[in-house]
Order: sequence, then structure tokens, then C-alpha cells
Amino acid sequence: TKAFQNNDIKELCKLKGVGPATASAILSLYAPDKYAFMDDEIIECLYDGKRGYTLKIYNEVNDKCIELANELNKKESKKKKQDDENWTPRRVGKTLWTGARLSAHGLDWFMKDDDDDDDDDDDDDESSDSSD
Repeated sequence: TKAFQNNDIKELCKLKGVGPATASAILSLYAPDKYAFMDDEIIECLYDGKRGYTLKIYNEVNDKCIELANELNKKESKKKKQDDENWTPRRVGKTLWTGARLSAHGLDWFMKDDDDDDDDDDDDDESSDSSD
């Protein structure tokens, strides 16, 4: 399927003004189960090198989104309801983008460690015990 994916992107890139990032946006809407959108935040999260918009970088990022989607679907398959949405590369990408945007705006409180929450709860319990 990777050969087909490369071919799909290369065909769209033949259009004037369309590169891998724009092609990935189109393809992620057409086939979200195969393509993630090549967004800056997704590249930053999943690519170790310098950010770029090449087919090579897109393939690496998209492969990681596919792996993450497959892993999430495996983990959730046991507790999944019939009408739950499956994880796709596009959904993984949207989730990473959302987390990156929230973090960029200082709204990363949702990323707290469970241990941090436990410590806070213990402190609250102690202070409420001493007031009794």
C-alpha cells in the first residue's frame, strides 16, 4: 500500500502549487484510514529531524500515525462500543494537533501525571483532616 500512497501523493503534487503537505490534506479527507494531514505540529511531534515538507518526511510521519492508530484500536477493541469511532491516521493527527495547540496556549494542565494528581489529593485529605 505504501507504493500506492506515494503514487497518490505524487499525482496530486503534479498540480500547480500542490506539495506533499497540501496533497496530504486532500488525501486525509478522502481516505482518513490511510493518510494523516502533514501539519507543522504533527511533524514536530513525530519527526526527529528538522521540520520539512518532503515526501520522505511525510511518509515517516504518516507511518507513525498509522502505527499509533493501530495500537490505539487494539487497546480500545475490548471496551469499544459499536458506534465508537475507530482511530485512523487522520484522527491521530488531529489529536496531536489539538494537544500541541492547547499546550502552546498554556492549557497543558490536561497532561498532568497521575502521580501529580495523587499528591494533590493527599494534600487535600490531610488539610481537611486537620480542620475536623
